[in-house]
Amino acid sequence: MKKYLAFLLFFLSLNLIGQSVQKKNWVYSKIDYTASNKKKITITNSLPKGGGVVNYKGKEYNYFIFWTNVSNDSPSPLDLKIKFPTSIPFESKESHAKVIMPQSTMTIDKIEEFDYGLKNIPSLLNYELGELKYLNFRISPFKNHLLYSVVFIHKSKWPVRAEYILKDKKLFYKITAGTDMVMVPCGEIIF
Repeated sequence: MKKYLAFLLFFLSLNLIGQSVQKKNWVYSKIDYTASNKKKITITNSLPKGGGVVNYKGKEYNYFIFWTNVSNDSPSPLDLKIKFPTSIPFESKESHAKVIMPQSTMTIDKIEEFDYGLKNIPSLLNYELGELKYLNFRISPFKNHLLYSVVFIHKSKWPVRAEYILKDKKLFYKITAGTDMVMVPCGEIIF
């Protein structure tokens, strides 16, 4: 019996050693946009990480962390401008959201980390520490810009998804929480 158990453990260890660790694909959407002047942009939006609770002004908010990659696939620079309203109501009126862009830099190596590597999330909402009030960033030709967006939702429904969508140079942030959905005008991309 001991030989059988030793053989079984040896076989299992060989099987585990031979298995590769697969990284999860955290991409929710990837959309290519081409302007009339043939300039191309690719916007990649992530799935959420997080889901913890933060208390703010006597209310509980669930938080969801997203990253977005804006790629300038054209030979001229583009300007990315983003600013969110202070509160975003959903159609159901029982819940609302707040979107915060942290000053922290998102990098591709943080994708597998807990909360995409973002720290001190309660301080973003409670004290506005490390929060960007607006983003005005120039993306050079054939370069990209990664950014965080943290969505805080009071009375959240599941699942939660969010993505930047471009319509005629105007930028919108679509937030879906269960059956609730809102399209937030939040900026523009200028060629």
